[in-house]
Amino acid sequence: MDHAQILALIAALSGTPQSDPFAGLRAETQKPGAVVSIEACPRPLPPGEIEGVSFICGRVKVPEDRAKPGGRMLPLAFAIYKATSRFPEADPVVYLQGGPGGSAFDILAKLQTAFRPWRDRRDLVIYDQRSAGLSGASVNCAQALSRNLVEIARPGSTANVDGIAAPALMKACVAELEQQSVPLALYNTTQNALDLPLIVKALGYSDYNIYGISYGTKLALEVMRSAPQGVRSVIIDGVAPSWLNLYNSHSQKVDEAIQNVVDQCAADNACNTAYPDLGRIFIETMTRAAKGEVLFRGERISVETVLAPVLARNGNAESVPVTRYIPAYVYELWRGKAMPTVEMLTKADFNTPPDDAMVLKAAASLNADQKALVQQLLDNAAIAARANTASVRAEAELRNATEIARDFGPLARQFDQELAAAMKDLGRADKTRLTAALTDYAALRLQTPGKAGLQTLVATHFTGPTKDRLAALITAMTAREVDGSFAIIRRDSLTALAPFVSGLYLDVYACQEDVPFSSFEGHQAVTAKLTYPHIGSLTDATARLFFDSCAMLKPQPRDNWHVPVESAIPTLSFGGLFDIQTSASWARAAIEKMSNAQAFLIPEAGHGALLYQPCVAQMGVAFIDNPRRKFDNSCAASIKVDWYIAPWVTAEKK
Repeated sequence: MDHAQILALIAALSGTPQSDPFAGLRAETQKPGAVVSIEACPRPLPPGEIEGVSFICGRVKVPEDRAKPGGRMLPLAFAIYKATSRFPEADPVVYLQGGPGGSAFDILAKLQTAFRPWRDRRDLVIYDQRSAGLSGASVNCAQALSRNLVEIARPGSTANVDGIAAPALMKACVAELEQQSVPLALYNTTQNALDLPLIVKALGYSDYNIYGISYGTKLALEVMRSAPQGVRSVIIDGVAPSWLNLYNSHSQKVDEAIQNVVDQCAADNACNTAYPDLGRIFIETMTRAAKGEVLFRGERISVETVLAPVLARNGNAESVPVTRYIPAYVYELWRGKAMPTVEMLTKADFNTPPDDAMVLKAAASLNADQKALVQQLLDNAAIAARANTASVRAEAELRNATEIARDFGPLARQFDQELAAAMKDLGRADKTRLTAALTDYAALRLQTPGKAGLQTLVATHFTGPTKDRLAALITAMTAREVDGSFAIIRRDSLTALAPFVSGLYLDVYACQEDVPFSSFEGHQAVTAKLTYPHIGSLTDATARLFFDSCAMLKPQPRDNWHVPVESAIPTLSFGGLFDIQTSASWARAAIEKMSNAQAFLIPEAGHGALLYQPCVAQMGVAFIDNPRRKFDNSCAASIKVDWYIAPWVTAEKK
């Protein structure tokens, strides 16, 4: 942070901001019948953002059931990152989060970084969709969650596996929601699409641009179909078209990612010469691994280990992609001889963050003086990184200390700390009593704040000096501190429940609108036809769990759900060549019926190419500035894989 930002932070924390860029929005909240409100942003805030100055949060109410005027309204959480320009464009970029059911508020700092190039000229708007993240309270089975809090929060819990809610818990949750007459059929992508224009209008915008990633692309496509008014341009990245049978494709996505590696290697003379017929080698290695015939350090290698570098590439945008090592890795497993590449990648857990050695290797041809300057640059970069980390930590601690004193009060904080210590002591003495105490603690999040609820918790589960001390703290609390204690309880409970709740939200969408067209048998049929065998051994368990969980929800098919979107809205579509969540080829399939769309497949990019390659953002900024602009393939063409040629390759050719 610079001096101006530090002064702005101090002013905001002290309640005396120098200016209010959101004055117009605040004025809207004061009008009779306003559907928009302002509220405190969830913590932690993105580094460097000043709440109320560069960043603001709130809720926009939309009708749950559009066929019932005057019915229940859903308060959807939003945030606005203000454009850095004093003279921004009027049309913001609206980011649509993936999942389905994912929360954009879970990745505030990542979004800040990813969309920084657009903020030179435009506001960035994010929001949590109905049945997602902070907007999911209307489908939150509170009693079932409270009863199962301990199991859900337990390390290694099976309440949520690979983002899928456990069937038994899902059954209990759905039963509770049905008992409350929650209209689950109204929680789908079409209703989400109809919500978006209401949100944009309530925030004071007219025309707007969309950037969707993952499920956000499915939602963007449905907006283009069902609610296109005001949409100026659309970017879809990591594309999931509704008319493709996505949930029969658990294995197909991995199969395509392998083929992309094979094709890239075959197209490069050095790689193809060193590792000829790579596709066959992949197949033979996977087949032998399935039979237990591939060994490393004397131990049998599974099919999953054979594919580990392919699977790992999609997970971490900050790491250097391991693509360049994959041919050598697979060849070494196939040969069964010396395995230096296998040794290197397994030791690094298939994660290769940028390091000084990589830079110094690139500088090998420089003279001594030049190398010394390169080393100085590396040292300075390390110092800058440490300073930035320290600044982020100091900023967060300043916010936390100020806001706890201002919003919670000292006794609320003290009670939270001493209650946590008492819970630990209880767990060491009796796990059953701890489970009961935690269950009642979680249930408090549903109560109206009051001392009686806190005193009942303490009196029920604690004894002796611990009980007396906690009770005395409650008695001494002010009303503000009681409210603060309940705010802490809600925060902690939501954090513990988040893994299961995210799976619940995903299932509400996918099980109702996609599973009517998908099945475990359909998944198996697709898997049986893949180029690369035995991928089903990696995906069958996840697919089975998904369909078993989905059996707890009633299918809600829609007639147009499997019909390709036809649109003239300018659209840019990206697919990452090592994406194993949405196949790269789906980026092209999504625009087949569009008259004004372009698709690009990006090397060395996983799920959400924007997060991996700077030229994707550069193209995206240029496109939203001028949606009529046509692009060449120079972004993808500029990304070259420097294939690793293992020492044994050269040695054997001599």
